[in-house]
Amino acid sequence: MLPERTSPQSLLADDLYLAAHDTVHGKCVLTPATLGLGLSGGILAELILRRRIDLRGDRLSLLDGRPTSDIASAAVLGQIEHENRRGVRDWIAYLATGIATDLVARRLAKTGKVERHARRSLFGTRLTFVPVDTVTSGRPATRIRISADRRELLAIPDIVLTGLVFATGLDQHALIALHPTGRNHLLDQIHRRLPLPLHDLVGHAEAAVGDAVMARRA
Repeated sequence: MLPERTSPQSLLADDLYLAAHDTVHGKCVLTPATLGLGLSGGILAELILRRRIDLRGDRLSLLDGRPTSDIASAAVLGQIEHENRRGVRDWIAYLATGIATDLVARRLAKTGKVERHARRSLFGTRLTFVPVDTVTSGRPATRIRISADRRELLAIPDIVLTGLVFATGLDQHALIALHPTGRNHLLDQIHRRLPLPLHDLVGHAEAAVGDAVMARRA
């Protein structure tokens, strides 16, 4: 069963965005495509946690179309409500075209956790959103590492976050110092404690990342 209520910690797409930026220069350690796929899964997971949508197999279904309180999940929920015949992999791919990254970055900017930087080039001006400091960017991964080291049980949103960290390969950066037993402790929670819709969602996100990597190598 899903938890009956969510906390601010359930904005797990925000935490994934922050964790994907290194704590030295604030640069993203994932490719834009991989980051987008992870954040797509994160926003959909937030909607599942809020009982606005459900996932069975590869199909999303709308449970409650009332707008959520934040711009990112509300925008995605509105699109699902008006076009709910797509499979979950289609939604992940569609949101990963830049939509999810932009929505999450702007949500973080609204809370003051990232700053907007304009970079000018011969091709125009490109906006990037960078964590305001190393503490902010490092906090999500630090929370997971400490829990793993202490063999503590994570809250469900943090298990989803951890699943997306592994799915995107971000663990090779954010959890690189984690002892193998701590790593196994996290993987065990992903496999044993996640409700089925969230477990399946993480699996679909991982498969989408794998397909994207294969496509780049082809």
